[in-house]
Amino acid sequence: MLRKIHKTLHITDTLMKFDTEDFIVDEIPLYEPSGTGTHTYFAIRKQNLSTYDAINSIADALQVNNSKIGYAGLKDKRAITTQVLSVEGIPPEQVLKMELPSSLEVLWAKRHQHKLRIGHLRGNRFTITLRDLSTTVSSTIKKKMERFATEGIPNRFGTQRFGINQDTHLIGKALINGNWEKAIEYILTDETAQFSQLPQRIQKEKTRNTLDKAIRCIPHRLRKLYLSAYQAYLFNCILERRLPNIAQLWDGDIAVKHSNGAPFLVESAEVEQPRADLFEISPTGPIFGYKMRQPTGKAQRLEKQLLNDEGIRTEAFRIIAGIRLTGTRRPLRTSMELHQILSTDDGIRLSFTLPKGGYATVVLDKLML
Repeated sequence: MLRKIHKTLHITDTLMKFDTEDFIVDEIPLYEPSGTGTHTYFAIRKQNLSTYDAINSIADALQVNNSKIGYAGLKDKRAITTQVLSVEGIPPEQVLKMELPSSLEVLWAKRHQHKLRIGHLRGNRFTITLRDLSTTVSSTIKKKMERFATEGIPNRFGTQRFGINQDTHLIGKALINGNWEKAIEYILTDETAQFSQLPQRIQKEKTRNTLDKAIRCIPHRLRKLYLSAYQAYLFNCILERRLPNIAQLWDGDIAVKHSNGAPFLVESAEVEQPRADLFEISPTGPIFGYKMRQPTGKAQRLEKQLLNDEGIRTEAFRIIAGIRLTGTRRPLRTSMELHQILSTDDGIRLSFTLPKGGYATVVLDKLML
């Protein structure tokens, strides 16, 4: 969710209310469908609709379980967005003929050999219009955007990652702790539960059976969403503790090469820092899991202290509600490719691309500082 930008770029707790056409997101695929295979890849354009809502509508139209619909990433609800989905066993002709709500349309459909998986995207291109800005503020935004294109931005998970109530990570934490009662308490009142019958199903199972069965009736996709929200929260905590010097390497860091994503242990920060200064490499933070690669030294102590503060052991990630969290590393900063800054009658239009996992709302938050 987005906070209001005042003419002084002051941050408030009021959510920014974009007109839909002011926030446009176009997914950049990792590869093109081959034209052969049992799966159908298809691009959709949606408006004021979450990715999950779109998937549910499509699954209903095709009369398949929503778990059969593949996607590379979630897209904002309050926006006009395009992205690619996949489905197996349904020919492109049938996909193109689906009857869908006016807020959702299919742009093209083509065969491919395998299901589209989460993370199979190159990035997202954003076109965002900010209105009611003075000339001075527009000039300030322009300078900041040009600096972001050179220096990058914090690779923070955006607030929309944590749901309307900003509590999806709390559900994830309760699941990891095995506190089914607390997890169910949150879910029954959580507005971000994407499946409309879920609270009723959970309540029914809770009354008739065990809490374990009540948790198991939560769709796998949603259970994983809650758990990954907690992983994202923990990453953000580490990122905040390393600000403002997120390009600064420490001895024992796990760094990543931006050219190919390859991680490596930083044995000497002094030796490697010039590469970080050139944006060739960056230090990483934890997406905690039982197989996550561990740093050493100061970075390891910082991450262990966070888990201690949270009352979580690394082994707790091994299997939770039927889901294993292996873990990975995520760069503390990400690049931003700036395409265009265009003045409008009452504001400014920004066009830029972020790699997969980047959040435009984080860019906007940085503009407000």
